[in-house]
Amino acid sequence: MNAVEEHREQIANRLGEPDRLQFPSGWTMSSSWQRAQAAPSTVGPVNPAEFDVLLGYVDEDGLSKHRVLFALYEGQLRAECECDSYRFRGWCAHVALLWWKWSHDDLAVTDLDANRVHTSPPWWLSVDDVERDRVDAEPDQPVAADGGVER
Repeated sequence: MNAVEEHREQIANRLGEPDRLQFPSGWTMSSSWQRAQAAPSTVGPVNPAEFDVLLGYVDEDGLSKHRVLFALYEGQLRAECECDSYRFRGWCAHVALLWWKWSHDDLAVTDLDANRVHTSPPWWLSVDDVERDRVDAEPDQPVAADGGVER
């Protein structure tokens, strides 16, 4: 049994599946999202399903380490962090940092079912909350550009 199969089996044998990643309302304005983009950080894979995330605060020295599950499992992005923020809110800067890196082609995430690595979110992955916030942020008014008005 290879490492991917082993970690897939470990997830399958848990009492409860890890959560499908869901973004909270207004996640693009959250302090977790802003911290993920601005604070000093280092990310390293521990195994095919988990990453060690070292993340500081924008105006402070020092980094804290958290182990984060971040993998594709049964066609969904599964995420789970050991920090209090994730436990109580289902969202944290550590998960946000992994999403930020993955969506900018800077992280390799394993599909535990297909034993394949994706260096960016695959076209078939649907994270409804991301699409909702993207659509809500699009302007209602037409945008004027050099070529005229476009809707």
